[in-house]
Amino acid sequence: MWHSLVRADNLFGPRHALTAVHQQLDVLQGLLEDSRGEYRHEVLRLSAQYAESAAWLHEDSMDMASAETWTSRAMEWAMEAGDEAMLPWTLFRRSQLAAGKRNAGQTIGLAQAVQRHERALTRPMKAAAIQQEAQGLVLDGDESACHRKMDEVHEYAASVDSSGDARSGHGDFCTPSYIEIQRANCWLNLDRPDRAVDTFQTALAELPDVYQRDRGFAQARLAIAYVGIREYEQAAAEAAAVLDMARGSGSGRTLQEAVTAGNALAAESNVPAVRDLLDAVKESAGF
Repeated sequence: MWHSLVRADNLFGPRHALTAVHQQLDVLQGLLEDSRGEYRHEVLRLSAQYAESAAWLHEDSMDMASAETWTSRAMEWAMEAGDEAMLPWTLFRRSQLAAGKRNAGQTIGLAQAVQRHERALTRPMKAAAIQQEAQGLVLDGDESACHRKMDEVHEYAASVDSSGDARSGHGDFCTPSYIEIQRANCWLNLDRPDRAVDTFQTALAELPDVYQRDRGFAQARLAIAYVGIREYEQAAAEAAAVLDMARGSGSGRTLQEAVTAGNALAAESNVPAVRDLLDAVKESAGF
């Protein structure tokens, strides 16, 4: 069931998976009250797995307080269970949350802490951690170190044949195309929208179909990059393409990025495509 929920999230977004994840967490927390010994360890491992999923789904829904709560719960349960794979993964998730707050030092430090758990990491998990360190380096303004890490991470990338349900373990989303989307985000954060546009376009063309939620978020970021190079019609087209998806899926992150692009285009309302986008953004205000 957990694998099905992961796949549903990748295809449709958090709204379609969050309720089911919490239903399973309610069951698991009830089992933990009466479980002991090895049986308790098994329940703890599964509880940590679901808690980490809940954390991600809340983050994608822009409920950051709940994301932090469930990440902490996942870490606690993984520690109690002695789950050597889940524990570094919760550090990775904490690094992602730190990046969302633009805390460069914590982002880098936690990503490096993940990599010290070498024995427990699969190659895709290591890839995820290395690219996360790169996200921290770009927040620190260290362009050359960021791109050295982004080059290194390809050595550990997940298979392009990923089914999108994490059956090969955490980090199986970290395919070569995902890595290049993250590189494009680096270019955008370095105020190089020209490089970001080219990188986004290439990576999106190669992104596996199963990662529709990632596709929407990347398109929204691409829209912002187009604003940066003053291609306003194309920016409006990209942002408009993901607005409905973001509303329907509950992906607040994607909606926020699309709205950011719309706001950046406000001065160009004389362009018909931009005017239509701004009207759509207003309709999204009550999301």
